[in-house]
Amino acid sequence: MKLIDSISFPGSKLGGGMKTGTGDDRYAFDEAAGWACVIDGATDVGPVRIFKAAESDAARYAEIFAAEIVRGPADPREIPQAWFARLLPRIRAAVEREVKIPLKDAPLSSYPTAAATWVRLRKGRIEGATLGDSIAIVKSPDGPVSVFGETSKAADEQGRAKTVMAMTPEDRLKWLQDVRAMHNTAKGYWVFGVQAEAVSHIVYQDAPAPAGTKVLVMTDGFYRLVSPYARYTDEGLIDAVIARGLGPLMRELRDMEASPEDDAKIGRFKTSDDATALLLEV
Repeated sequence: MKLIDSISFPGSKLGGGMKTGTGDDRYAFDEAAGWACVIDGATDVGPVRIFKAAESDAARYAEIFAAEIVRGPADPREIPQAWFARLLPRIRAAVEREVKIPLKDAPLSSYPTAAATWVRLRKGRIEGATLGDSIAIVKSPDGPVSVFGETSKAADEQGRAKTVMAMTPEDRLKWLQDVRAMHNTAKGYWVFGVQAEAVSHIVYQDAPAPAGTKVLVMTDGFYRLVSPYARYTDEGLIDAVIARGLGPLMRELRDMEASPEDDAKIGRFKTSDDATALLLEV
C-alpha cells in the first residue's frame, strides 16, 4: 500500500487564536507492511497537565500512540482485535512511564485520550479499526465506496457545540471537564485512552481492496468538509482529494473557518480544528 499524499495542520486553541505548535494530531504508516493510522489527541481541558514536558498532553499522548504502533505493529497473521488487545496495555504502560502525576492521583478530566482510525491491507481487503470520530473512506477502482468509522459522531458533536458555545467561558470549561471525566465509562463514550477496556468498543470494518483502490484516512478536523460544512459527500470528498490533492482541500477548509463569531451558529468548539489526512493506494 503506497502513501500518495499527506497533510497535517494545527487549528485554533480552545480559547481562541491559532496554535503555535504542531497541534494534537499525529499519524504513522508503513508502506511495506501495508498499514496507516491517524490519531487525534483530545484537547487538554483538565485542571492539571500530567506529562512532564510536551507541547500539550493531547499531543504527547498521540505521539506515544504512534510510537507504540510503529514499535510493535500487528503481525500479518493476526486479526485486528487480537492486536489491539495487546496494544492498549502497552500504551498505558508507556504513558505511566512519562507522567509526573500517577494516573491514580490525576483528575479524570486530565486523563489523555484520542480518536484514531487504523487501516491495513491484508488478504485482498482493507481492514479498519476506529474509536472516536476519525474516519476512513475506501473507494475501489470500479466505483463502490465504503466508509469506516461512525460518521454520526460529527453531527452529534455539532449539536452539542451549538448549546455549549452559547455558555460563558467558565461554564463551557466546566462542561468540557465533566464530559471528559466520563470518557471510557458507562455514562460517557469510548475513545482510546489508558483504559484497556476500550478495546471492546472499537469499531472493526473491512472492504474489498483490488489493485487501484484508494483510501482516505482523516481526523475529524479534515472531515469537517463533509460534516458540518456539507461541502462534499463522502464519495465527493475522496474524489476531490484524488483529483486535486490534499493541499487545495485544506485551503478550502480553512477558508470556511475564518470567523470565530460563527462557532456557536455552526456548532464547533474551535473555529478551526487540527486536521490530518492521508491518501493511500493499493
